[in-house]
Amino acid sequence: MKRETIKKNRIHAAEKKEYYTEREKYWARLEQEADDAEAMKIIRKKHITPEQLALFNSLSEKEVADMIAARDKEVKQTPPDEGGAFHAENEKETNENAKKVIS
Repeated sequence: MKRETIKKNRIHAAEKKEYYTEREKYWARLEQEADDAEAMKIIRKKHITPEQLALFNSLSEKEVADMIAARDKEVKQTPPDEGGAFHAENEKETNENAKKVIS
C-alpha cells in the first residue's frame, strides 16, 4: 500500500472510533436515564418520602443486611395464628390430619 492510502485509512478509522465512542456514551446515558426513571416509579409507588430515601442512602450494606436478618428472624418467631413462618407447616399438618379422619 502507498503511504497516503495508509494515512487516509488510519484517519478514517480514528473518525469511526470517535463516532462509536460518542454513540456508546449516548446509549450509556439513555440506559442511566431509564434506570433512574424506573427507580422513581418504584419510589412513587411505595410512597417513599425524601427523608426516608435520604436515610436509606446513608445506610451501609451491612446495616441493611442486619435489618433484613432481624426482620426475617422476627417473622420466623411470629406465632402460627398470626400467619408466621410456621403457619404453612401447621396448615400442612392440619390437612394431613383431616385426610386421616376422612379415610
